[in-house]
Amino acid sequence: MLLEQHNFWLMGGGLVLGMLFGMIAQRSRFCVVAAVSNLVLMRDYRQLHAYLAALAVALLGTTILELGGWVDIAASAYRRPMLNWLGSLGGGLVFGFGAMLAGGCASRTVVRVAEGDLGALIALLAFALTGMTTLFGVLDPVRGWIAQAASTPLVSGDAALSVLVGLPAWILPLSLAMGCLALIVRLGNWQAHLGIVASGALLGLLVPAGWWITGAVGQDDFATHAPASLAIAGPLARGAAYLTTGQVTGTGFAVFLILGVFIGAFGSAVVTKRFRWSPPDGSRVGVYLSGGALMGAGAVLAGGCNIGQGLTGVATGSAGSALALLGILVGLLLGLWRLGRETNGNTEPRQSQHGFGAKMVHHLVSSFLLGRKHKY
Repeated sequence: MLLEQHNFWLMGGGLVLGMLFGMIAQRSRFCVVAAVSNLVLMRDYRQLHAYLAALAVALLGTTILELGGWVDIAASAYRRPMLNWLGSLGGGLVFGFGAMLAGGCASRTVVRVAEGDLGALIALLAFALTGMTTLFGVLDPVRGWIAQAASTPLVSGDAALSVLVGLPAWILPLSLAMGCLALIVRLGNWQAHLGIVASGALLGLLVPAGWWITGAVGQDDFATHAPASLAIAGPLARGAAYLTTGQVTGTGFAVFLILGVFIGAFGSAVVTKRFRWSPPDGSRVGVYLSGGALMGAGAVLAGGCNIGQGLTGVATGSAGSALALLGILVGLLLGLWRLGRETNGNTEPRQSQHGFGAKMVHHLVSSFLLGRKHKY
């Protein structure tokens, strides 16, 4: 039984962190898909600000734990001395494309299910089953082949970007955190939605809390394990494996983390009166299935989703996580472009397709350099 084989610190800590994450994410509508689509389509910066705040706090907290010697972050899966560039970049792209089709990132899909959205449930089931198949099932040889063909050993013995470029360990994380804060200040009117920015910061604070639980208080002298923190894709795949086969993998932290996210999001939805059963749109069932399947396979190939790689992994300074995040962002933009093509009946001229990315880049650069203020 799961309870007999795992550390209660890890299970209890995972449950509590998951509940906190679920409550905050449900109240703030935290979602990377929304951050990208709202920015591109409506120049709405609120969800982008939440993500940037979460990343800044996660970076600072993780760096403090590592430099202070409280948690061996370098022993985590993100910092293994092997760079699977194709899995990280390609898997991230597949995940991002699928997330845009499904209408929400990994964490947002879980929260929507807790709110009673049955369309999101279809996407989540496809996500979990495909992730399990890619991690443990018939697609596992494909994942292994990609890892073997595209992995580059790192002579440095550490996948941290700081180590790879020969800089002190604190410079890149601090610079990236300051860059996130600068973007919050320069892009949009962040003062108008301080609650969303604060919610993002609180979510980011859960990342170092996870490292501390798994890497310090939850360590066992007789059964050591690598430290871990917030993630969605891996826990979903492991949870699906446990429910379908009884196979127990990992430390229990991951499975109880997902359980906590459901409980926290459901409780918050009930309290805020946002829980309601929403039947799926029959015309979009195929999209829910395909989007969820792409999310599951892509996240496992990339080693994580928008939370596991795009927040927790990037907070460790991992080069692989940076590639995965880049792939996720490109996949999200491709998915948004694809949805735009469908909406326009595939009649949009080729010239305007190229203008999509150019206009967005121009808008971001001009907003940052010239300090233009916008409604959001």
